[in-house]
Amino acid sequence: MDFQISNRVKLSHETLLLRHTVEFEVDRPIQAWQWMNQTRTVPEHGDWVRPEVSEAWQRCLEDYQLPLGNYANWDNYPIITHTTNSTPQSHRIENLVKQLHQNFHIFLKESDVMMILTGANGDLLYLMGEKPLSSAFMSRMQSKGANWLESALGNNGIGTAIELKKPIAFQGMEHFLNVLHPFTTVGYPLFDNAGELIAVIGLISDKQENMNSLFAFLHLICVLVNTDFPLAKNTLAQQCVLKQIPLKPAKKSLEFVNGEVSETLALLVKKAVKLQQYKVPILITGESGVGKDHFVRLIRNAGPRKNAPLIAINCASIPHDLIESELFGYESGSFTGARSTGKPGKFMLADKGILFLDEIGDMSFDLQSTLLRVLETSEITPVGGTKSILVDVQVVAATNVHLLTAVEQGRFRRDLYYRLNGCTCHLLPLRERPDKKSIIQHILQRELNAIAPDGEIQICSEVHRLMEQHPWPGNIRQVINVIRATLYTASSSIIDVHDLPVDFFTELEQFSLSNVDSTNSILVAPSSMVNSPVMSLTDWELHGIKMALKDCDGNISMAAKNLGITRTTLYKKIDRFGLNKNGASL
Repeated sequence: MDFQISNRVKLSHETLLLRHTVEFEVDRPIQAWQWMNQTRTVPEHGDWVRPEVSEAWQRCLEDYQLPLGNYANWDNYPIITHTTNSTPQSHRIENLVKQLHQNFHIFLKESDVMMILTGANGDLLYLMGEKPLSSAFMSRMQSKGANWLESALGNNGIGTAIELKKPIAFQGMEHFLNVLHPFTTVGYPLFDNAGELIAVIGLISDKQENMNSLFAFLHLICVLVNTDFPLAKNTLAQQCVLKQIPLKPAKKSLEFVNGEVSETLALLVKKAVKLQQYKVPILITGESGVGKDHFVRLIRNAGPRKNAPLIAINCASIPHDLIESELFGYESGSFTGARSTGKPGKFMLADKGILFLDEIGDMSFDLQSTLLRVLETSEITPVGGTKSILVDVQVVAATNVHLLTAVEQGRFRRDLYYRLNGCTCHLLPLRERPDKKSIIQHILQRELNAIAPDGEIQICSEVHRLMEQHPWPGNIRQVINVIRATLYTASSSIIDVHDLPVDFFTELEQFSLSNVDSTNSILVAPSSMVNSPVMSLTDWELHGIKMALKDCDGNISMAAKNLGITRTTLYKKIDRFGLNKNGASL
């Protein structure tokens, strides 16, 4: 054939694998992108993002001058720049890819991955996969002729592969444009014998797939496209090779759709969606950590504004002298330190979408009257400006403060309270929810999938039981933090009670003592520990082993299984604590 895979593929791949370490996968790109969004400069810290990322961001800022942040006009953003004109060579590649469609389509469908083919000019020529990607903007990017060049879409696997003439990948917030943050993009360039770029084959996943797996799959595609070997024509041989690629089937969403959870939230979500149709303000109440921000995302994704911006602002965290400019923006030169170009406020960014005012109960009293006026007129005036601007914003507010009490105390305007409270959606604390057990299991499984997708970490039954009985005063946020701390600091692949944080047991014991006479199944501390302010981990371990041996009538195998440990480990613990097989002290 008259085209080839770049002879730099192996070198580029190995370089990316070396550089894409855990520190880049966790939170460094998030910090770097947020820094860039605030300062409009690429961070100089070399350990924040890979050099390929920082160099691409520099091009996007300085050479292309692309919009940064929560850009409000994605619906009008130009992505189809001209009529697609495929060359004979790119057309030939397209036909070869189509010949491989059957096996590739099945594999892509199982993995929730989209594959695209573009010409050297970035125009989309061909696409295959199971379904459109999960955003309105990305759905437009799947139209034939949509341009994937870096200058049009910011750094992405396909466009940057065209720019650099080498294979490359980006994940999550390594992308310059925020509309690409939910995705992983990988691109491989194809060259003719003269070294001229003729096409790029790319993969896009919204499951935050491991980039190494996508590279392996994409490398196979390019080899098949670039060869006349029997493998390229033998579907059975292709299936055997595909099985060796470490791209796992997509995990099904663990969103609660059955049982008590859906009954608990579905009615609230349904009501909130109806209110959005008439732009009725929604007030979400509940203790800190119950998931008010998650509920906002649920009602947004289910409502008529699901493809519009969702802009959140924490009213308690913004300095008093900046909150007005944050909400309404400012004109150029309106105050010392203001940008020469001015800055749009949150209301402007949320136009046609949802503005989420979190911790509204902590908003300064003098700003409340300004907010009330905006809610009544739907008009804002930027700081330093004289002309009002009409905005279409669905306001959703949330608070863990009892606003009526704040009204009576003179800390919150009564008229603003009734203006925000078009309808109240109250989220129960976790300890009162009938689906508490399902929620905890869902979060635990989600975190296990993230840290150990192959299931190599096991949780003993005693840990499950303690988590279900815990009062969780910090609600869902506390559950997430405790589970992560437990998994990340565990001493082995089997999580048992000694891996749980100490304060977890402190809260559990306090709750147990306060409910000792309750008819519910509450874990009660051993009588020798009742008067102790804090039970040690050793005490809890001893108590758990005694209860397991007693419940199993001295059956060591069954007790070890219930505790989630091996028989050998249990024998060692029995010997250490001086117990017999029935759990009694010797």
